[in-house]
Amino acid sequence: MELDKPIAIAVILFIILILGFYLALPKYQMFQELLVKLGEKEAEYKGKAAYFVEITKAYKELMQYQDSLKKIETALPEKLIMAPLINFIYQKGVENGLIIQRISILKSTPLNMNAKIKETNISLSLFGSYEAFKTFLTSVEKSARLIEGENVSFTITPPSLANPAIQETYPIRLDVKVYSY
Repeated sequence: MELDKPIAIAVILFIILILGFYLALPKYQMFQELLVKLGEKEAEYKGKAAYFVEITKAYKELMQYQDSLKKIETALPEKLIMAPLINFIYQKGVENGLIIQRISILKSTPLNMNAKIKETNISLSLFGSYEAFKTFLTSVEKSARLIEGENVSFTITPPSLANPAIQETYPIRLDVKVYSY
């Protein structure tokens, strides 16, 4: 039996076409899916790269303000540690000619229900002249720490016949608020 050449060629082409359709088309579709995934990954990579470039720029900009950030951290510490605060108050008192007799921590409470900032009340018993107290308040006010004076009371003894000298140093009680978060 002899086949006609044009019919044989047509049948062979038809078989090749069907085999190509069933064998090559799934591979081509898989290739297209991989190209789409590759495009998605490239876009994700470029997005992350741009994000990290922005983070690096922000970090470098923050490093320029490092001194200011340290001042802010000093002004409003994350955790209120009493030893450095008491040392600071003591040093400022000594620098300005005051005697620190007593430092009492009264209470520490949140500023309000939603705020993370805490307010700590401290009572100071000082002894010294009015000028020394005035310079002490000025130096504390100019410091980077957030210290707010609340109540001040002086105990003055009026001159009497037994003690006619005018009093130059006074017992002073000062209540302050210190903030932290």
